[in-house]
Amino acid sequence: MKALINEIKEKAIEHAMTVAEDQASIMKGGVVEWIKSDEFETQLAEMMDKAINIPFVKDEKEEKHFRALADIIQNLIAGFVGQIKIK
Repeated sequence: MKALINEIKEKAIEHAMTVAEDQASIMKGGVVEWIKSDEFETQLAEMMDKAINIPFVKDEKEEKHFRALADIIQNLIAGFVGQIKIK
């Protein structure tokens, strides 16, 4: 009887781990998708623009620079998140 209980317990744990890994994989995909979105890039650029003022540079030019920088950061973050191993 004890062996049967242990076998059931091991199968339950194995199933729970499989379900958790599947959910984590789905979440990871969603996170990468959001990071690559225009909304994330815009929010990142706006945050940098509010936090940093480049002297002698007009706001319109600053915005272009921050957008370009946000695109680079966005790609780096998406790459790092994509590298995360689930298991």
